[in-house]
Amino acid sequence: MHDESQLAEILKTLGCDLGRSRSGRLLRVDCRSCPALPELNLLQRVLECQALRELYVPRSGDFPNSAIEQLAGLQKLKVLDLEDSDLDDKSVEQLANHAGLQVLNVRNTNVTEACVARLRKVMIGTRIIQ
Repeated sequence: MHDESQLAEILKTLGCDLGRSRSGRLLRVDCRSCPALPELNLLQRVLECQALRELYVPRSGDFPNSAIEQLAGLQKLKVLDLEDSDLDDKSVEQLANHAGLQVLNVRNTNVTEACVARLRKVMIGTRIIQ
């Protein structure tokens, strides 16, 4: 695991709004007030933060499928905002088994209404914003 304190400083410099625990673990990364993460390796580092509870990465043009696979593995993640990304049904359906997700924003993505309907059937208790 990379040093989350160093990662937090990099993200803060880029203009991201962060929430950290007293021990320095990243709990919330909000990129809504800054451009999309400029480097894929920064996003990959964020996805290694196992304590992460909220992730806001709107306007993520080329959000890779591998990143969605990693998001599905973040069991403490409660809020995920992917608004205006290039994600499609196949990508987002990888999140169907994420038991802890409470809010999923897929507004202005390539995710279809049929996919959202399928997700709502299996992700009971998750608010899906379309």
